[in-house]
Amino acid sequence: MLTALETVELQERPEPTAEPGWVVVKVESASLCGTDVHQYDGRIDTPFPRVPGHDFAGVVESVGEGVDEALVGQKVAVKPSLPCRECEQCGKGKPADCGRKKLIGLWSDGCMTEKVTVPSVNLIPRPDGVEAWQASLLEPLAVGLNTVDRLRILLGETVVVLGQGPIGLALTRLCALSGAGRLIVTDAREAPFEIARAYGATDCVNVADSDDPKQAILDLTENGAGADIVIETSGFPASSAMCLDLVRKEGKLAHIGWANDLPPLPVVPIMAKTLTVFGIGGNGGRGQYERAQELVRTGRFDMDPLVTHRFPLDDVAEAFAVASSKRDGAIKVIVEP
Repeated sequence: MLTALETVELQERPEPTAEPGWVVVKVESASLCGTDVHQYDGRIDTPFPRVPGHDFAGVVESVGEGVDEALVGQKVAVKPSLPCRECEQCGKGKPADCGRKKLIGLWSDGCMTEKVTVPSVNLIPRPDGVEAWQASLLEPLAVGLNTVDRLRILLGETVVVLGQGPIGLALTRLCALSGAGRLIVTDAREAPFEIARAYGATDCVNVADSDDPKQAILDLTENGAGADIVIETSGFPASSAMCLDLVRKEGKLAHIGWANDLPPLPVVPIMAKTLTVFGIGGNGGRGQYERAQELVRTGRFDMDPLVTHRFPLDDVAEAFAVASSKRDGAIKVIVEP
């Protein structure tokens, strides 16, 4: 339970039961996301107390009325956005088509627990070859897929990825797979750059070591004119503030990083450069999770380099402290009940 800012407590809760259309999942692995960390440090508002977490995988333990009993024992990954149960689509019995989905762990209690209830429509069968810990890391990859789907990267285009957290690293790999030419990445730490290079980055810029990181990035683009595509993943104000200056005229910008203190994107530079701007609000929910899992199963995306720390649920407070401070080179932190 998050009970206050930077305060995590382990509590006993009643055993969950599945209502009609829902199932109980025994959690085998959960990973901490930037959203969880920002709830912890206050950069994203959340009511307290709250069970955080939305990236997880496990085994179906029981099912509610109307759900196929054959699901019991099924290994699953879980899509994290819950249907509202109030809109027209939900009323028609089509919760997968709900346009008002909300993230588990942010708008409702999440997965940092031994057992959790979720709608059966959120389940993704986990095939042989995909471990629970891998399936609990699918969301950054699914968000990355949603981004490259919308950007439609052309072979040889110059791409800048701002931030090399889990989503930024996922995008580095996906942009390389999509045919990016020069692939420039940034971070304020050296730790992620070894992974970024292995994933296909051609240039790494440490913004903490540069007197003028914006110019350092522009100098790597053709004639200093900016990149064809810029993707902001960090959610830090300084990174967001410079992203429009890094895109060439008639280029594309995708903004993913999210926090309360981000500056607004000014309209005039967008118009003057005739830019196309994509707001990426999540994983898309249109097959990206299933495709992400297939990339893992086939070995196209190697998850191993992302995981730097593992903790049992008893040590969840330490897990949050490590993920928030990014100490000891932390990139992705996993909690295993």
